[in-house]
Amino acid sequence: MNYINYIIKIIKLCLCINIFKFVSFCQIQSYPPSDTINYQPKPTGVFCMAKIIKNYEELVTEGYGQGHGRDYKPCKTVQNFSSIGRSHRVQGRVSKRLHHLFSDLELSTFLLLDWNQKVTDIREHYPLDIYDLNSICSRYRMNKVSVDYIPFTLSSDFLVDFGKFPIALDTLYSKDLNKAHIIESLEIKRRYWEEEHNTPFKLITEKDIPATVLENIKWLYVEKNDLEITNHMIDQAVYFMEEISQYPQSSLIQFCKHSDQTQKMGIGATLALFRKLFALRILQFNLEISYLELKLSDIHASNLLQNENTVHATN
Repeated sequence: MNYINYIIKIIKLCLCINIFKFVSFCQIQSYPPSDTINYQPKPTGVFCMAKIIKNYEELVTEGYGQGHGRDYKPCKTVQNFSSIGRSHRVQGRVSKRLHHLFSDLELSTFLLLDWNQKVTDIREHYPLDIYDLNSICSRYRMNKVSVDYIPFTLSSDFLVDFGKFPIALDTLYSKDLNKAHIIESLEIKRRYWEEEHNTPFKLITEKDIPATVLENIKWLYVEKNDLEITNHMIDQAVYFMEEISQYPQSSLIQFCKHSDQTQKMGIGATLALFRKLFALRILQFNLEISYLELKLSDIHASNLLQNENTVHATN
């Protein structure tokens, strides 16, 4: 009787394993990996690798992953991947072009990078050279590239230039850090950048995003790309700095409300002026302090305003 029970347990275990394999297979077939284009069922063997190489070379020939700044062409666009998660198209300050982003985490990372004055170029969804990837996989006996990323190659979420110094970045929600295939793909990318291309590779999770800084940048970002510095804005900034010196302990919000009333302006008009001056970096504040909690003493004139004042004084 014990022997029969033992056999039944073995059968149940086998059934569970088969069901698990079937579910896993369905998930793989239904949800293409994030680094693929025009996903299709996986070929195997020599044909598999030939297919990868052929598609990689075609995409490179078509200009994907090529160029810098305004001329760069990402290997994934919102048009090609419109059904994947929360997608965003954002005009970049640094690159002067439209960027294609596929998660809120990618968007947050991009906004922080684009606001950073040390960043000189941002290339999203940068494809990794298939021949270098295959070399890494052969060297370390990793087969993921030739199996899971048909018909394209792996890509890094961002390749960012800080002047002459590039750094590769990938974004990943922390809940996915325990998934074996994701860990392996990250290790392949790390070795690709650090061993093959002598470029630092970093992983960004939602825990690395400073919430207050991000919210401040989002508040400023809608103004940033469509504005130009004018003499009127410089005059406004000079006036505000004089007011700040008289009422340093007043909060920005209270000062703006009072100014709206005394100047008979529409509600929010003064805050909108401050927003433009912040977005153009004529006036500045510590982005780790929410703009809603700023005191006037937290606001200071940038070198840009000081230089403009010097020019006006000279004239």
